[in-house]
Amino acid sequence: MPIDRVSLGNKLSRCRQNLDLELSDVSKKIGLPLERLDQIEKGIKEPTGDEILIFADFYRQDYKYFISNERLSASEQVEILYRKFGDIFSKEDRWAIQEFIFLCENEQDILNYLDFNKLNFIAPKYSHVYKSQGTETAEKLRHFLGYKNEELYSDLYSEFRKIGLHVFRRKLNNSQISGLFIKHPVAGKCILVNYDDDTYRQNFTLCHEVCHALLDDEHEINISFKSENDYREIRANTFAGSFLIPLSYIEKFKLLTWTEELVLKIAIQLKVNIQTLLIVLKSNNCINQNLYDKFIKLKISRKDKDDYELKGVSPAILSSKKLLLERGLSMFYVKKCHEAYVNGHISSGKLAANLLVDESELPFILDLFKLKLNYEH
Repeated sequence: MPIDRVSLGNKLSRCRQNLDLELSDVSKKIGLPLERLDQIEKGIKEPTGDEILIFADFYRQDYKYFISNERLSASEQVEILYRKFGDIFSKEDRWAIQEFIFLCENEQDILNYLDFNKLNFIAPKYSHVYKSQGTETAEKLRHFLGYKNEELYSDLYSEFRKIGLHVFRRKLNNSQISGLFIKHPVAGKCILVNYDDDTYRQNFTLCHEVCHALLDDEHEINISFKSENDYREIRANTFAGSFLIPLSYIEKFKLLTWTEELVLKIAIQLKVNIQTLLIVLKSNNCINQNLYDKFIKLKISRKDKDDYELKGVSPAILSSKKLLLERGLSMFYVKKCHEAYVNGHISSGKLAANLLVDESELPFILDLFKLKLNYEH
């Protein structure tokens, strides 16, 4: 089937502009002449097969996106995002978001290969937006996942992956952006958490974006700012607080005499920041305004904030694992990609591409997860 040169050129132009790049920037990075790139983007010249693969690798896109008329990419959603909020994203943040989308697409492909069975949670549907819906949905999801009474989460991230959400963390330069939700036309519901925030803030952001994924999926994209306060954001905040601090805890909290030591202890136990805990306590009449004002000054040291996805990691490799998480490479994602490789679904080259590294770096990356290359494969 012949390639639609105009459509392909438009896609290339969109990818480039989404990354805030000039044609000359692309020319320098991929080694193709500027005039050749200009003619391809304008639909005058048809790229070779090798050139399409070069474009796909550079723009972190599936090559089929460029040669197909199907809607295989989230570039349209990203274009809307940058058209609305473009000034707040640095080039580095745009690359981080593009790689996040690339990881989501890869993960969906891998899970399809492995016949991954997600749990089919059906979120309530509401005709209007109310704060209480956040608590109601959080309780329903918690019950659906099998949690009882005061049972704590072993890994918050894995719980949401069970219901088919793609969850990745990436460091963003803009500290005002806590998270992002994109409804990908192929991969489905995708959540990005800003890894530059402290660990407990990331837990809250994750739950906040999950609420958008469950209750606001009529919107194809949502960006959450720390200062934003519209009705949907308030509902998402309520969901996050209720999921992290379930109602079963609230009745117990009403019986306690709150001290600074107890506030710190409970916050660390629940893996939430002081403000999140105090807002829930005050809104449920467990403390008054005077105690809120007294306790809000408390701080939890970063070293005391355990990360769900770094639990049990040896101190010798902790810094390396943190750097991988900063790029989006969670244990879940790496192990699933490796499983697909071992089962013959993808090559070592594709495994390296999925993990955002050269093949020569694969042994080191895999060793951090106690995985190996199969040289007979």
